Amino acid sequence: MRRLRFGPVLLLLALAATSPLAAQPAVDPNLEEDVVTGIGLLNSELGLLLAGGNPVLGTASPLGTKFRWMPRFNIGGRIGFGWVDVPDIISYPADPTAPVGRIDVNAVLPQLDISVGVFDGFDLGSTLGGFGALEVLGSLGSVVLSADDGFQNDATGAGLGVRAGLLRESFTFPGVSISASYKWFGRVQLGSVERGSDAQYGFDMAAWSVRAGISKSFVAIGLALTLAYDHFETDYDWGLAGAPGELVPVVPEGSPVNLDGESWSAFVDVSYIVLFFNIVGEVGWQEEVRRTNSRGDELTAGGLLGALGIRFTL
Repeated sequence: MRRLRFGPVLLLLALAATSPLAAQPAVDPNLEEDVVTGIGLLNSELGLLLAGGNPVLGTASPLGTKFRWMPRFNIGGRIGFGWVDVPDIISYPADPTAPVGRIDVNAVLPQLDISVGVFDGFDLGSTLGGFGALEVLGSLGSVVLSADDGFQNDATGAGLGVRAGLLRESFTFPGVSISASYKWFGRVQLGSVERGSDAQYGFDMAAWSVRAGISKSFVAIGLALTLAYDHFETDYDWGLAGAPGELVPVVPEGSPVNLDGESWSAFVDVSYIVLFFNIVGEVGWQEEVRRTNSRGDELTAGGLLGALGIRFTL
């Protein structure tokens, strides 16, 4: 009799427990693949835009100090540019055989830079100075992303680092230095289910960067070459639409998934020098990242990047 008495209750509890699961929409594996593909491409492109090229725009010569104790400063600003295509998860086709659209992402990064010379280094000869000179690096910028492309916000980032001199530029020798830095920016989100998107994803990112550079000025023109390695760390979440305007988390924002990446790149800076003022153009080439979407179409990130900026040396 007890089994008969509690049987309907257990049945109702089982139905109640399983009904929310039945209401959840199935996760389309093609959509999930395209989400990860898009994040991976943005991870590479925005990551390098965040990391930047030459940490002190236009020069690799160690800054040093004044009178062996008073700090010197490089203060500047730059605007970096990057381009990448990602799968369109905002208007996603219901037909699994239909082509997936692309979103052309044009990213812009205005950034303020500062470097402070804290140690003048050692002289190895009459024109061989700056060995072991140290600078502290700092930056503050914002990745500007278009709302027309489906991005919900821009993202502010900052960075800290150090640069060590190997050789200070002189009349006969170029400037040579190496640097290491850590940069990060806040959450970026593509798509909004609440605003009618079929899916959305968001991520934040950090970049560990190493740079080696050489530079030389010739009267009013300066040239600099930078070799760069970057390691990117990205935490992402994503979800899809259930009922209209209802977000169904697949990877919740509170429990993101980590995605790492790395890249090699090289940059060339050309400067126009007027006393302590420099106008600098920078062109970079990042090794390409190639990914295919769920329909087999190839998408790439990397390739050409650029920046324009100014720098004051005090």
